[in-house]
Amino acid sequence: MSYPLKVALIYGARPSGHYAAARAIAEFLPPSIIEPVFVDLSEVYPDFGPFVAKTYLQMLSRTPAVWDYVYDNDFVAFAASAFREAILPFSSQKLATLLIKKGVRAAVSTQAFSSLLITKNRRLARLPLFSVITDFCAHAYWPVSGVTGYFSPEKSTSAVLREKGVPPEKILLTGIPVRKEFTGPQPEKAAARRALGLPPGLFTVLITGGSRGLGALLPAAAALMPLLGKLQVIVLCGNNRKLCRQAERAHNSRFMHFVDFTDSPAAYYAAADLVVGKPGGVTLAETMAMAKPFIVYSPLPGQEQRNNGFLSRHKLAETAAGPEALELIVRRYLASPAALAQASRAMAGHARPHAARDIAASIIETLTSGPARRI
Repeated sequence: MSYPLKVALIYGARPSGHYAAARAIAEFLPPSIIEPVFVDLSEVYPDFGPFVAKTYLQMLSRTPAVWDYVYDNDFVAFAASAFREAILPFSSQKLATLLIKKGVRAAVSTQAFSSLLITKNRRLARLPLFSVITDFCAHAYWPVSGVTGYFSPEKSTSAVLREKGVPPEKILLTGIPVRKEFTGPQPEKAAARRALGLPPGLFTVLITGGSRGLGALLPAAAALMPLLGKLQVIVLCGNNRKLCRQAERAHNSRFMHFVDFTDSPAAYYAAADLVVGKPGGVTLAETMAMAKPFIVYSPLPGQEQRNNGFLSRHKLAETAAGPEALELIVRRYLASPAALAQASRAMAGHARPHAARDIAASIIETLTSGPARRI
């Protein structure tokens, strides 16, 4: 066996939580053993990716209930089996050709579609496939067979995989992978704020819309305007630069800070007392790793609603139904350091900050413990 082994890290698009998870795992792969090969499906299928993204966003804005129904519905998944059996083997040929051309010896998939593509292609039947679930739920489209190992975020997700027929020995409970910057020693809040050019002694609320700046970021920021001066607000707009410029014009205040896409979000989490945002899986994993209280605001149908259900079941976060509710919850935390500390401890109790390290270790052990399979 010759090293390093080329391992494909496959995600849907960049930026995204799936991409962040892939990067996190790559950070823990020793270059002498594993050579990561990043594969962006939106580049492999340039026509299909924008179509899916456009359809998804339109459905969310116009008929969110339809998306919520389709997202995780066993009947719909069963009805789609004809598509999987007839279309996916054909569609997967392009991905298979790419992986074979690059000489990859294994694949790590951080979203369901790429896992489906690999399991439905005969040329990739011998390729070890590791599937990483990046939400606190396992929806109906994750494949049951053809996966070497599943990395699960929490116990109930593992249980769902077993119910769907995944052998228990193929499921490893690791958590959702986060990058190294979220796992090491963190600066004190005051020091983190100084590094960002912010007043060090002011209560700080971080509002995040994920990598794409989705969700009702402007209404959330506007809801906290009456509290400015008692607190300051940082809004992470992701790659939504249009929203960032619009927000800066609408909310011009020295206590309100709008940030374009950043490659080092941990610095902003470190500065925050409280995080507000959409409950994406990676966002929640990062927030837990930093032990920050979280308020759910404007969750998207589908995976984020289910992540919100996970938070509710474990009493980890409050949900603000609108701007007025958000202001009231923030006021309560602002007035009660004890409540803030309790919420912080709850999130820290569910943190698995070393998920990426554990996933990387498992992949390395599997690939190096026996003869490497070729495709």
